[in-house]
Amino acid sequence: MTYVCPTIAEVRNAVASDETSVEQFVIQSFDAAQASQAELHAFQYLPDTPPVNRAETALPLAGVAVAVKDIIDTADMPTEFNSPAYAGRRPGQDACVVARLRAAGATILGKSVTTEFAFRHPGPTVNPWNSAFTPGGSSSGSAAAVSAGIVPLALGTQTQGSVIRPAAYCGVVGFKPTYGTIARTGVLPLAWSLDHVGLFTRTVADAAYVLRLVAGADAGDPHASHVPGTGTVAVARATGRRIGMLTKQAGGALEPAQQAALDALAERLSRDGAEIVMVDLPAEIFDTPRHALTLMGVEAAITHGELVDRSPELVSAPMRELVAQGRALPATDYAMTRVLQGRMAHRFDRWFRETMALDALLVAPASGEPPRGLDFTGDASFCAPWTFLGVPAVTVPAGFGPAGLPLGAQLVGAANGDVALLDLAEWVEQRTGWKAAVAAISAQ
Repeated sequence: MTYVCPTIAEVRNAVASDETSVEQFVIQSFDAAQASQAELHAFQYLPDTPPVNRAETALPLAGVAVAVKDIIDTADMPTEFNSPAYAGRRPGQDACVVARLRAAGATILGKSVTTEFAFRHPGPTVNPWNSAFTPGGSSSGSAAAVSAGIVPLALGTQTQGSVIRPAAYCGVVGFKPTYGTIARTGVLPLAWSLDHVGLFTRTVADAAYVLRLVAGADAGDPHASHVPGTGTVAVARATGRRIGMLTKQAGGALEPAQQAALDALAERLSRDGAEIVMVDLPAEIFDTPRHALTLMGVEAAITHGELVDRSPELVSAPMRELVAQGRALPATDYAMTRVLQGRMAHRFDRWFRETMALDALLVAPASGEPPRGLDFTGDASFCAPWTFLGVPAVTVPAGFGPAGLPLGAQLVGAANGDVALLDLAEWVEQRTGWKAAVAAISAQ
């Protein structure tokens, strides 16, 4: 496969100038998806012929091919959740986010591989940088499809670390907006009090561009937000570059290469005018992974418990265990955790905005390079706090580890400060040295 898709900005410029047609871009992506499928396994479903959206070329995503995680409904393609229990399932309508993409002119190219029900049982997707390693999960195929240069945009979801971590492992941009910013109507829940719809792109600018097109509430998404503010996308751009670095990572110890990548990036940002401050997280943040498991267990039991009872042989062991754990929890534990989630989100917001006066936190998206093999998609602990709190997070490629696999750098912002965070992330992206590192590897 020699085709590497352009960025969304490049597609738009080419279509607007009649340099390349909508059909040409989609067919190139379709051919690349087909050619890579036997080795990469990024897609759960691809149609037999290119499914070109022949909307007006003036629409903002005309010519942009999109991979959609296979827990997000598509009316013209199966949505099977990587589960034999739902083989052949055809939704009656598009998920809200898919409908908004189509209305903006995008073409839904195919359904990307997910772990079963977006939990821990992996699919066959491999890491595009080295097939002996995981691409991460649960949005495995979406991250791989963008990394392999098949599509410039893919949809994923994150309940703990399922956008940020695979994006870091695959060397692409992953963006998880503020909780509820992209409506989840038509998206299979894993834990509705944690689930976020997120984006994979090749550049931060592309993620910011798409966010404005797909953000917004929907009447079919009934889950109230626990984060401060209105839940709308604020239009304010970054006004400062005061960036906090943690004296202790929320997810645990880092591999030396990951720590070195963060330190080198912080030094470069400081040289270019950012104020880098060392900060200690509020102690309660370190308990968020445990609280998240309480919510996941109970809410997964509600969503998937009936299937486990009816057809346990069709459900993986990890999901059966999660359902059993959720059923064993006292109702008071769940209720108290939901209350705690809201209180912690408000306390973190005050700590971030007022006590520390930060524009972003610079943290690790994972402990380091992806694990070898496909059985384990990596530790989500480095992402779980920000998902639990519902704040926006974005990861950008930041270097390579000793095995030659990508390392990322995650930026975390204030609730509803998505645009400002992406603005700052674009500035950071220009200083990671990623393009030079990729060029050096390509020249070897």
